[in-house]
Amino acid sequence: IKVLNLGDKFSEHKDKLDSFISELNGKEGKRKVRTVLTRYYLKSELNPTSKVVEYTPILYVCKNYSLQEVKPLLLFFLLMRSNLIRLLTKMIDEIYGYNKDINYLFLRKKIIEKFGERDITSRSLSNFLNTLVSFNILEKDNRNEFKWKKKLKVDDLNMIFMLKFYSEVFKNSPKIDINELESYLFLFFDTPDVLKVAKKFNSILWEYSSRFGTNQILFDKIFKWDKETLSNIINI
Repeated sequence: IKVLNLGDKFSEHKDKLDSFISELNGKEGKRKVRTVLTRYYLKSELNPTSKVVEYTPILYVCKNYSLQEVKPLLLFFLLMRSNLIRLLTKMIDEIYGYNKDINYLFLRKKIIEKFGERDITSRSLSNFLNTLVSFNILEKDNRNEFKWKKKLKVDDLNMIFMLKFYSEVFKNSPKIDINELESYLFLFFDTPDVLKVAKKFNSILWEYSSRFGTNQILFDKIFKWDKETLSNIINI
C-alpha cells in the first residue's frame, strides 16, 4: 500500500505488487491476493470497479505508520469493509468463542446449514482462517484444526483508528454509541478499555457525551488526525 498513491493505475503496478507476494508461486494465487488488496484497501465501496487507487481511510494510516505499529488495523479494516468476513467472524464467536479450538469441517458444515452450499463460502472460510494464521492469531494444528495463539495487542493509537473506522466505514455515521459496539468485531483483538479511551481523547479527537444511558462519540472535522498531532497527544 505504501508504494501506491491516489490516482495510480493498478495495471501499471501489477509486477511491483506481485514482487511483494513472492511466496505465492502461481499467477492465480497472486491475482487473488491483488484482488483482495485493491478491493478492500485501495478502492472505495462506492466504486468497486475502479482501475485506479482511490481514497480509503486505511490508506493514510498505512502511508504514515509502520506495519508493526498498525498491524491490528489491517485486519480490523477488512472486518469493516467485508460483510462476509463479519458473518464468518460472528459464527466463530458464537460457536467457539476465544477458548475453543476451531474445527474447519464442523464450522464449514454450520455455515452451509445457514447460507447454503456455495463454493465461495467454503473457500472464503478457508482463506479467512489462513489469514488469521498469518496474523499469528491462530495456528494450524493439523489439516482441519486451528488453535488460538494470541490476540493482536491494541494500543491507544490503534484503538482510536478502530473507532474512527467503525464510525466512517461500518456505521457510515459521525456518531457512535460505545454501548452498542458489537463485541464479535473485537474477537481477535486485545483492546484497552474503550470507555477510558473515549474519555481520554474527549475534545481532542472527538466529542464524548454520556447521558440517558448512552456513551456517545461524535467525530467532527474540526479535530485534526494528522500524524504530528497524534504523536503529540499519544506520545508515539
